[in-house]
Amino acid sequence: MTSIEPERRAVPASEGEREQMEAAFRAALEQLPANTGVTYVVRQLARALFEVGWVWGVRSGHTGPALADVPLPPHTFGTALSCLAAALGDEKGPCIGQLVSYHGSQECCHGRYWVTQVDRQLDVRERESVRYRLSDYTRGKLRTALSGVHAESVTALPQHFQMP
Repeated sequence: MTSIEPERRAVPASEGEREQMEAAFRAALEQLPANTGVTYVVRQLARALFEVGWVWGVRSGHTGPALADVPLPPHTFGTALSCLAAALGDEKGPCIGQLVSYHGSQECCHGRYWVTQVDRQLDVRERESVRYRLSDYTRGKLRTALSGVHAESVTALPQHFQMP
């Protein structure tokens, strides 16, 4: 073994670790007030971060209090998610996998679509230009319906819609 090789090999999270993490994550989300607006994107990012912390805790032996049914103060998880949402707040507009309403210049195409690509570029004045690819979900597949759609031509629909 060379000096740059780790002493132990990395091992992905086990099924048991993931099951425990999912149960703990659901319990933490249930502590949030009902009117908390946690978007799908924030929830998914929080889940990934929570999993890393949970698996680290399990492997280092620090999940005892969590497994011993000692809940966190109610504001702890809400504060963490609001900080995460604020950090993501710079991301404007719909994201990949989100359902949107198209109301652009092609009136015959007005309706609901899934965002399947977001193209962000800076123009010559260093202003950001955002274009979307929108897709229909038919016969079990996403099919491109519109490409190069301007940001002002779409409105994000509530986050409870999820990619089919």
